[in-house]
Amino acid sequence: MFNEMRKSLENLLRLFSNKWYIFISQAFVLFFMKYSLYFLNIERSIVEYLMLVSLVFITCELGISKVRFFKLHRSYVFTFYSILTVGMILNSLSYSYFGYPGISIFLPVSLITILMGTTAGISSTYYFSLSSAIILNYSLKYSLFFLFVGSLTVFLTRRINKRIDIARAAIFVSLLQAVLFAINENFFIPISTYTNIVRGFLNPILSSIITIGILPYIEYGSRIYSSIGMLELGNLSHPLLKQLSIKAPGTYYHSVILANLAEAAAEKIEVNPILARVGSYFHDIGKMKKPEFFIENQQLENPHSSLHPSLSHIVLNFHVKAGSELARKYRLPLLIEDIIKQHHGVRIQKFFYHKAKEVNPEVKEEDFRYPGPKPQFKEAGIIMLADSIEAAIRSIKDPTPSKIEEMVTEIVNDIYNERELDESGLTLKDLELIIEEFVRVLVSTYHQRIEYPREETKNNLVTLKESIEDESEHNK
Repeated sequence: MFNEMRKSLENLLRLFSNKWYIFISQAFVLFFMKYSLYFLNIERSIVEYLMLVSLVFITCELGISKVRFFKLHRSYVFTFYSILTVGMILNSLSYSYFGYPGISIFLPVSLITILMGTTAGISSTYYFSLSSAIILNYSLKYSLFFLFVGSLTVFLTRRINKRIDIARAAIFVSLLQAVLFAINENFFIPISTYTNIVRGFLNPILSSIITIGILPYIEYGSRIYSSIGMLELGNLSHPLLKQLSIKAPGTYYHSVILANLAEAAAEKIEVNPILARVGSYFHDIGKMKKPEFFIENQQLENPHSSLHPSLSHIVLNFHVKAGSELARKYRLPLLIEDIIKQHHGVRIQKFFYHKAKEVNPEVKEEDFRYPGPKPQFKEAGIIMLADSIEAAIRSIKDPTPSKIEEMVTEIVNDIYNERELDESGLTLKDLELIIEEFVRVLVSTYHQRIEYPREETKNNLVTLKESIEDESEHNK
């Protein structure tokens, strides 16, 4: 029995050490709840604290554990719980001044949904609708109200690409909230009834203004970007992309074509096409540090010809490291930094490996691998495939549809058999759809053009050069 108690205590301490932010955040939430209610009862407070902590584990931890990005970056976890905690504290304080119409579900739920996706948004909806019941004396009616409001908020903000879409979503939520509050008040005549309805209507609209205003600060601070922020980064006038176009124009051109491929494939398998496109723009920004060592930027001679293969391997790996450093310096999204690191996975640099093997037959494959890691999410896997295919497709002299399909299938199969996609989440069905979409885009890009016949120039027409010379003489 003593051993069982000791193990239980150890498990409890381990849980607290791993999830300390949950226990601390809910302590703050309970404190402001009691402050807003002007009520303090030690026994009841302990029970409510345990209820809040349990609520977080049931509604939030189970939900976000299914989202891959939360496992990749602690920033997602801390940002999620920060919004959750601040949102609940603000609701507690707002309730003390404006009553139940002052509780805002739209503000925290919309922020979480826009930044972290539908699953995280639904988890936060359950948390806010149930935890608000503590403020409202355990009212099931209000919990259901807020559950409806939060669910509609998640539905309307799950695919936000423009700021005006947030305002549009807020109007629909305002109408629903006003109707629910009107039903709750039974349309009584007293002026206070209309005041609550008006407050309920204005709450989401004012919350949307705060959401639009605070979103860029959260993005910059956490490096978790919404689709709105991603689209702004995808503007080709971004300082990094302008530098890339000047210092490494071949790489820039490759990245733009790659973006078209990746975006089309992402749409086909229903993942984030904006992340795929913007990630493609930035995936090779590290090449601008030493652009002449990459074939798409070479004009006369290849510097690798005079280098030992091991040095060439270091140069190739350096562009991944340099790209990651630039991503951190310019505070690009965490997922784009991941794409920079993962788009080569741990593949072998075959050309330099075989070149080194001619010099030293005992050379190991591990000495000529990219640093990795392997792609950890679907968009990164798509970009790895598109990167290899776009580079190889230009080697086809006569790119007919059959040749393009053959090469695309071969490259995808090679990468799959190398087990580079094992951790990306891409299924065999996804790969079939990706191949199909790559072929469609490439065939439309590299289709044969009609050769128009040149018309003979009439003898009485002068050349452009002669016209310029005549005009300059006339001006003199």
